[in-house]
Amino acid sequence: MSQVFGTPRYPAYTVDRKDHFGRPISVDLRTPESHSVLFTGPPGMGKSLELDRAGALAKREGWLAIRADASPEEPLEYRLSRYLTDNLDTIKKQYGRSAAKELGKIAKELAPPKRKGRQHGVEGRFGPSPFAQAVIKTQWEAGDDPQLRKTLTQLAEQLGEIAANRKPPEPVMLLVDNLDVGSERDLAVVTQLSEHLERMKRPVFLIAAGGEMAATRLMAASAGEGRIATGVTSRFDIREVGPLTDAELRPALTEPLDDARIPYQAEAIDRLIRSANGDPTRLRSLAETALPMAQQAGGVTVDVAKTATAVVNDQSRHVYQAAWNNCNDTEKDLVAKVAVHGPHGMALPSEGGLASIGRWQELDTARQNLVASGILREGGGRLAVANPGMQDWVQTRVGQSAAHLGVAPLTAPGQAAAVESARPSTTTRTYKGMSFEIKN
Repeated sequence: MSQVFGTPRYPAYTVDRKDHFGRPISVDLRTPESHSVLFTGPPGMGKSLELDRAGALAKREGWLAIRADASPEEPLEYRLSRYLTDNLDTIKKQYGRSAAKELGKIAKELAPPKRKGRQHGVEGRFGPSPFAQAVIKTQWEAGDDPQLRKTLTQLAEQLGEIAANRKPPEPVMLLVDNLDVGSERDLAVVTQLSEHLERMKRPVFLIAAGGEMAATRLMAASAGEGRIATGVTSRFDIREVGPLTDAELRPALTEPLDDARIPYQAEAIDRLIRSANGDPTRLRSLAETALPMAQQAGGVTVDVAKTATAVVNDQSRHVYQAAWNNCNDTEKDLVAKVAVHGPHGMALPSEGGLASIGRWQELDTARQNLVASGILREGGGRLAVANPGMQDWVQTRVGQSAAHLGVAPLTAPGQAAAVESARPSTTTRTYKGMSFEIKN
């Protein structure tokens, strides 16, 4: 925990994000436009923080908020049951014995029953890594369950009664995080809740968060139950939690430094922000790494920013390697070709873009998977490696062994000289006994 920058869940400075129309995306700053809100975006962009803000709003106002994280290990309804059971005393004090009793009954019906359909197994995965990976899998029946549907309806209606019986009526929030790792059954649960809340017209709000593919998966789950898939997107107020602009990132770095009276050079701040590339999680890593160096150097200097970036990139090399290993050959091919174009990325689609590479459908599937996983970023008609550190890793490490891995060379004919001439000069610095090449 940093006394200067706070923690990821409780940062010293909170960025008030805005959408493409300039409207705040946080529910504590803009009222939901429907009974269901879905925060979507790449990993590490702050979707869980948006749910934290919604929960903090409920706590400040004295509203009931029920939170559960989707998990591949157990169905979402079990987690809803556990939250209700663990908080019945609080609910009883705030809303009375009758409300707590009814929610307690529903919690028992949502609890793990002796239900068929659970399967256990072990899956062996083998890839470019020299190690085999054993994965324990638990699968849950994803079919429609009338009893579950009835119980979820009862939960929604009881929460609606609690909300409406307050004078004046008070909102109730159902917060669901990590939809992208939940099962198909979890997605079906969320669509059922969303559909019923919309029909009830009571002040009960489902606020969920998931990855780039969350909306698509919800549509598929809804259609799979015989509903119209497009109904999901019309019911949900979808709010994108994407990369931050430099203007949004800057105060997240400078405000805590000002409060702590730590001096900094403007160019150093610019370097750290460019290295973060819109990613608040990476900016935090850079800032936390730079802090002890700044305390020794008398402030955040350009040299501190350069060294901190090199340290973070070096510490992340195993993460880059793991991300690379999890890609199939087509995805590796695409990452390599995008990385060689540098921070501005590759045009998509246009002359020199994906359309010129061939295998369009195969590569487009790879593009979607890589954007969803956060490895690539798409915007402004271009495709780029999201993390500048991984971009450098791909260029330097993968380029040396591409032929051995069966990946297309990083540089097309005629590009090698241009890439080499564009490569910045480097110097070597030492930090905590480790040597790093730092771009000038």
